[in-house]
Amino acid sequence: MKKLFVVAAFCLLLARPDVSLAAAYARDYIPLPPGTSLFCAYFNHVTANKLYSDGKKVGDDFNQTANIGMLRYVYYTSIGKALYGDGGFTIYPQFIVPFVNIDLGGSYAALNGGKEFSTTGFADPVLLTTFWFINDPKDKFWVGFTPWLTLPVGQYNKNRIASPGGNRWAIKPEIGVVKGIGEKAYLDLILGGEFYTENDKYMGNNKLEQDPTIQAEAHLSYDITKQWAIALDYFYVNGGEKKVNGVKQNDSMSNHGLGLTLFFMVGTNNQLLLSYRDDFSVKSGAGTNTFGARWAYFF
Repeated sequence: MKKLFVVAAFCLLLARPDVSLAAAYARDYIPLPPGTSLFCAYFNHVTANKLYSDGKKVGDDFNQTANIGMLRYVYYTSIGKALYGDGGFTIYPQFIVPFVNIDLGGSYAALNGGKEFSTTGFADPVLLTTFWFINDPKDKFWVGFTPWLTLPVGQYNKNRIASPGGNRWAIKPEIGVVKGIGEKAYLDLILGGEFYTENDKYMGNNKLEQDPTIQAEAHLSYDITKQWAIALDYFYVNGGEKKVNGVKQNDSMSNHGLGLTLFFMVGTNNQLLLSYRDDFSVKSGAGTNTFGARWAYFF
């Protein structure tokens, strides 16, 4: 059962969009003008050497690395008048295609016949759309609703210690609020709840179930110049206890992370982003450090 817990903790990392896929950055909930397209390429380098269960460290030899690449396409359009504000009822349908490289050593090697483990492949894609029912650019106030849908079509092998795909559906309804503060600052507050179907091919033919998680983010950003901006980021996730074949794993989360993000424009159509995140307080799961980069092209 300990083996199942250790692997479950890692699979959870890859199944959470807020950590491993496309957590919202500061100002992502500010819509661009209708008719605008946005193409993004992401790279996240995630490392961890600590694993926790119910507030206690599990083992002394934990080594996890994941390199995650993502391609994302977004199109902004208007479908009428907003409930509040004169910016229009804007939506942006989009999809995310992720690719993952996973390297596991230490205690994972012990679970894999003494050998380090590595796998690379196509992870579960995500479909989502944001609906801005409050769009008031004059007062710098926006509220949007986003349903995320993770499709279980990524590469998955039930006989391997980990796979790029999760072999389960996940849906996360999320609401984001952005308010401008003065001329140069913005505050983003984002709240979502993620729900999971079961994986009946977990580590063989075992059944993995997971309780819903509550996820929250806050971003405070500031324009240094017209081309440069910086943001302080906070992340929180709660819940998500798992069951393996009906047996509770006592791994409910109450995890906190802090981050720093730097944005800068290159010309008028390109934006580069660099970020760092430290999950500094972890009740259950891996204590990760994430270095991220994003290139966005507007057209």
